[in-house]
Amino acid sequence: MNNLPSGKATLGWLMKQFKAARWSLLLALLLALTTAISGMALLGVAGWFIGASALAGIAAMGAAHTFNLFSPSAGIRGFALGRTVSRYLERLISHKGTFEVMQHLRTRLFALIIPRIPGALSHISQGHLLERLFKDVERLEAAWLEQAQPALLASGISLALIAFLLITGQYQGAALMSLFFMAMVLWLHVSNKDALTPINTISQQQEALRSDTVQALTGLPEVIAYNIRDRLLQKWQDSFADLSAAEQDLVRRQAINGAFLQGAIQIAAVVVLLLALPLIQADTMAAPLGLATLLLILGAVEVYQPLARTALRWWETRSTVARMQAMEATPLGKAACQGEDIPVAGGELYVEGLSFGWHPHRPLFQQLSFTASPNNSIAIVGPSGTGKSTLLHCLMGLQAATEGTIRYGQTHQHAANEQAWRDQFSLLLQQQQLFTGTLRDNLKIANPKATDEELWEALRLARLAKLAEQRGGLDFTIGPEGLHLSGGQARRLALARVLLRDAPIVLLDEPFTGLETNTADALMKDIKEVLKGKILIMVTHHKAHSKMLDQTIYL
Repeated sequence: MNNLPSGKATLGWLMKQFKAARWSLLLALLLALTTAISGMALLGVAGWFIGASALAGIAAMGAAHTFNLFSPSAGIRGFALGRTVSRYLERLISHKGTFEVMQHLRTRLFALIIPRIPGALSHISQGHLLERLFKDVERLEAAWLEQAQPALLASGISLALIAFLLITGQYQGAALMSLFFMAMVLWLHVSNKDALTPINTISQQQEALRSDTVQALTGLPEVIAYNIRDRLLQKWQDSFADLSAAEQDLVRRQAINGAFLQGAIQIAAVVVLLLALPLIQADTMAAPLGLATLLLILGAVEVYQPLARTALRWWETRSTVARMQAMEATPLGKAACQGEDIPVAGGELYVEGLSFGWHPHRPLFQQLSFTASPNNSIAIVGPSGTGKSTLLHCLMGLQAATEGTIRYGQTHQHAANEQAWRDQFSLLLQQQQLFTGTLRDNLKIANPKATDEELWEALRLARLAKLAEQRGGLDFTIGPEGLHLSGGQARRLALARVLLRDAPIVLLDEPFTGLETNTADALMKDIKEVLKGKILIMVTHHKAHSKMLDQTIYL
């Protein structure tokens, strides 16, 4: 628990996140108070009505006796109707405000994650990041609905009960209820101090299960081919067993605390009634008011019982906030583009003294200098792991170089507007990403304004036009991550997307991986022809293709 932010720091962070929806949530709290008071008043008035009716009947002794039935009956109906309406409005408004906060949190967290990949968050798996983006935000949803609102509601009702007892002259009952409320808070704090252990277990197991599931689904063909399904299932069963044990621990704690609160409030109600008996006997308080007080306190059970979950989940909220704050504190990598200069297309790309390394003492490449022009294509060659792909990332501004300068025409990369700089480039990554959808959807990512004729021309250049015609044209659905395409077809579709983007600098990272030699050679010739007048820089292991380019740089 030493790693958790203090309760005050947690509240401060939550208030900052919920600030935009504060008026909605404040209105929801007032409606919740109205609902609770209406419910308690309904029981209290009913108790007074029953008691007063009985006493009136006894006092009459068969003689004519007047008794007002209409006012308490109207009160009962009014409180019942008010309770229903206010509860509906409270749920509507509180959930609306909470959803606004979740939208804000999820958008903000996504904005925090994206610039740190690659970089400080590269070591975190997709499953763990999804856990942060979805599950942690969902946990914070309960910060208002299951924690802040119930706690504030219970505080308000406690003050209202004490005030009622003081107004009606039940001073001993008011003192007793004050002690009861303080004891309840102390009990909830002490009984849940070690709840962080099962909470952390649940969080860790859910993260691991989500991460394993994402990886297993991504690599499903390998899972089947290497027959590791049984091992995965056994591992998941063990994880589910640990998760179930931790969840049962929390449920048991919550049930015990809930039973304690319910029993304690019932006992307190009876004791308050016993303390009121001398007042009734001394005629300083009406007997029906004693019964009304009993039922009024019993009606508060539904207000206090949720505190069992509130106190338990408070530790979970603090743990979640700690993870969120750690994400916020993760240093943002140095941006390659930090200015507002707009590059002008048509110049040369200058690289001078460029160095890069993930570790300061182990550079991938250093003091690299070259000039790329529209009439001087370049091949980047070298063994795996020497930084060929990273060099392309540095040129496009996806990764900031450790040393050296990159200039396009008269515009230095570090002084350029980030989006304007990247608009000058078209990049084929070594691991291409195809999206679930049609051929048209995937091609238009590169150029949303492209016509069907331009899309067909890109497919023709990539040797995919015939395939598209056979499978329904541009509306052919390629499936998740290009499932309905072979590896070579998926690679060519990614290449077609790059060729469709009208950028003056084209960076290709192993564009012919998975293609047969004849197809690769034909594509190479077409690419050189199509990209005339553009700067072409290509990473390749293929000697014949590197020789077809004008200049070769070895890493």
